[in-house]
Amino acid sequence: METKDNRYALLYKQVQHLVSGETDMTAVMANMAAMIHETFHFWWTGFYCEKGGELLLGPFQGPVACMHIGFGKGVCGTAWKERRTVVVPDVEQFPGHIACSSESRSEIVVPVLQEGRVVAVLDIDSRELNTFDAVDALWLEKMVGLLPPITPRRSEQEIYLAAGCFWGAEKYLKLIEGVTFTEVGFANGNTENPTYKEVYTDQTGYAETVHLRYNPAVVSLRFLLEMYFKAIDPTSLNKQGEDEGTRYRTGIYYSDSADRAVIDAAVAEEAQKYGLPLQVEVKPLRNFYRAEEYHQDYLDKNPTGYCHLPVALFELAKKAKEY
Repeated sequence: METKDNRYALLYKQVQHLVSGETDMTAVMANMAAMIHETFHFWWTGFYCEKGGELLLGPFQGPVACMHIGFGKGVCGTAWKERRTVVVPDVEQFPGHIACSSESRSEIVVPVLQEGRVVAVLDIDSRELNTFDAVDALWLEKMVGLLPPITPRRSEQEIYLAAGCFWGAEKYLKLIEGVTFTEVGFANGNTENPTYKEVYTDQTGYAETVHLRYNPAVVSLRFLLEMYFKAIDPTSLNKQGEDEGTRYRTGIYYSDSADRAVIDAAVAEEAQKYGLPLQVEVKPLRNFYRAEEYHQDYLDKNPTGYCHLPVALFELAKKAKEY
């Protein structure tokens, strides 16, 4: 008699053979989702990949799905936050369930852990209640273990920097050669989809933050951090210039755990310049929400607008080159 365990064992060998030697994670995810879906005829089978502090829809089989999922939100966000497989017999009974479709009745989400962080999740939905159990969890965890290591795109990497009021911080950082993209928003807080007015109350836990992407062939993370420290008082707690409050705290938030060693070295070097302890947070990025559009490139739109940074810093950024 063919059991679910036997079907998974055979499928695992087939996937293992198919993906052997392949180094592209997206390609492997695509075929893995297809093979699982075809073997068990689940309603929806696919991956969400961590990017920029949220889960972004990846390769899948099935109907149209939600494209963005926040940290800790729904079953997928919970598996990401808690770093464990989540089996849901009845999605209607799961607190905070994201109802992409009423046809989904039960669900299993398996986190993809690499180098100590969740880089993606495998999400499977069924039209039937109580579809998934420990057998599914066991084999699907083994399955995602076949995924190749995620390879950073060398043409673009990212970091999140809190440097007081984000209007001036964005203008300063975007002037550095090698920075390819900036946006301002709110990082590492305790609520969902905060507004500027809510963050301004200092009750949400968010820091005004600049999300930037950069070309590592032109500028290194270490150099960006050296420039960052020139724009802040790293010994000041919750205050930069005349701006005070926890929303103006300084912080370095990273989405790639490989960046931690570089950040720690830069912070240690900066600390040697002061007789006081540094007040710069260094933490993994938990969440990031883009601020309202009028905050984006604010000083470009409003050249005479408020800025706590001196003009000389902008000139420094324009001329700064690492290579």
